[in-house]
Amino acid sequence: MKTMKCEHMLNFNELCVERPVGSKGNDDIIALLNNVFSQLNYKIIELPMKCTLWQSNYSFIEQNNRKIEIFPSPFSKELKGNYQIKYVSSLTELYGINEFNGILIFKNELTKASLFPRNFPFYFPDEDKTKYELIQKINPKGIITFSGQDPVSGLNPFPIFEDVNFEIPTAYVKSLNDIIENKDISLEINSKNLQKKSKQIIFKKEGKTKEIILIVAHMDSKYFTDGAIDNASGVYTLYEIAKLINATNFNHTIEIVPFNGEDSPEVSGQLAYLKYLEKNKLKIKYVINLDGVGHIDSENMFSFYNFNEDEKKEIIGKNKILEGEQWYSGDHGIFLFQDIPCIAITASSMFTDLMKITHTKKDNMDLVDIKILKKLSKTISKIIKKLDANFV
Repeated sequence: MKTMKCEHMLNFNELCVERPVGSKGNDDIIALLNNVFSQLNYKIIELPMKCTLWQSNYSFIEQNNRKIEIFPSPFSKELKGNYQIKYVSSLTELYGINEFNGILIFKNELTKASLFPRNFPFYFPDEDKTKYELIQKINPKGIITFSGQDPVSGLNPFPIFEDVNFEIPTAYVKSLNDIIENKDISLEINSKNLQKKSKQIIFKKEGKTKEIILIVAHMDSKYFTDGAIDNASGVYTLYEIAKLINATNFNHTIEIVPFNGEDSPEVSGQLAYLKYLEKNKLKIKYVINLDGVGHIDSENMFSFYNFNEDEKKEIIGKNKILEGEQWYSGDHGIFLFQDIPCIAITASSMFTDLMKITHTKKDNMDLVDIKILKKLSKTISKIIKKLDANFV
């Protein structure tokens, strides 16, 4: 009697779990993807990498027996004690402080947007560099920031700092009514970082050449969210594409990469992949990035980078797709500045409705239409075959 091989088909809900890099949820998704892609006979490459797992607990600021909850910034160091405080509203005021052995409280101009992590490998604006240099000169014991609605996510309030290597403890809060400067405060920022090991996985389908068509979607999430739109939907689409192109023989090598680190300041997975390319002298020919796709009652929009106009029009026309505005904050940004032709795909509602939901508990599987993802998978499979036909 023959034993039937039991195949595990990937279900979208399996991907909708909190999964920051280094967490159990993240490890479980890696194991799950390795399982389903191995059943499709893709070559699996695992790149070991170090990462930081963040843990936090209830934190507060207290003055005159009035205790207010504050939120530790992701990856902040711990801080407990009694301190003087000083409010700072602008860069000009920050320039005017030489040294302060207490807690700086940032507000107004200083808390309009998050700072990039110091020495972020892909982009680090001069304005952020200046702020870090001033803070290091002042050397406060800690920083608390007032913030409201994040302009690029649903968080309200949102962290201004998210930097594994920043030694000054930080926290954020919407307001600190009645906390005044001329009296000390009691403060607890309960936050710690654990060093972990993780993996960047690659699913490879060999072609006639080593030149690569790269299809990516980041698999990690922020803390405290299931990240259905951001970006379980993209990872699920990778799997659907892999099934559709599995029987096709390609000129290019196809690499399907669920990047493990887009929502982390360390971007460990992306850096591990770039080292892999350099070590093996591999060349990327095209990149397709999926991030925030499949929103209910919306279309998916495609933006193009480094394509000639005729090729772009042909792809749009043959596949009847919606062209959207260019955006640079996703994983395609790593490659487009190397003049590699890239296509980035996201929901048409991403920069309106979805911006108010991402990185929060509201980002759940009810937001995603599986039928839209399956349709998108078919479209991308056709585009991959079209790009592959450009082989020279």
